[in-house]
Amino acid sequence: MSRDVPMLPSPRRLYRQVARAHAAQDTERRVLEAATQLFAERYYDDVHLEDVARLAGVTTKTVQRRFGGKEGLARAFLEAAGRHNAALRDRVPAGDPARALDFILGMYEPVGDSLMRTLSLDGRVPVVTAMAEAGRLLHRSWVERVFGPLLARDEMLRRSQLAQLLLATDVYAWKLLRRDQGLSPAETRAVLFRLVCDALARTPADPPLRTS
Repeated sequence: MSRDVPMLPSPRRLYRQVARAHAAQDTERRVLEAATQLFAERYYDDVHLEDVARLAGVTTKTVQRRFGGKEGLARAFLEAAGRHNAALRDRVPAGDPARALDFILGMYEPVGDSLMRTLSLDGRVPVVTAMAEAGRLLHRSWVERVFGPLLARDEMLRRSQLAQLLLATDVYAWKLLRRDQGLSPAETRAVLFRLVCDALARTPADPPLRTS
């Protein structure tokens, strides 16, 4: 028999390895859930690893060992949130502006305030800046996909339409109407749906938006 044949772990050792892996996954899940709750409730500067650890039922050293500090924890939280957001966006069919707007506003209602707090750190906290840029690219890609079948073929007009649609579906538009102006969800939807319809109704005869 060849000496190069690897020794398989004993059933007891294999069980312990699997149990440790499951425990590690459970710890990571609880820490991320705690971070999600605290980052949703507070500004970045007001979230402390000790609070995350206490809420997750682990030690601060455990959080540091798994995520390498608050910035690493924030990165893991934002990446997980981004994957979840992208998966939800993929479910929205193309060519249905009403459903697209209902989806994006339905997403902003529960997390819009938390998202605005996070975006207030864009340019100050590197991990937030990186994820904000990724979010903008994701949102533009989503707008191009869901409204693409309804856009004009003329390149200049298409760019104008996309600019208007990006504005109408951006979280800052939601914040302006819902928080700054105090409109209800229904009133906010009506205003933004009108903007979406106006963008899609543009014709080559309309003056193009200035880009410089």
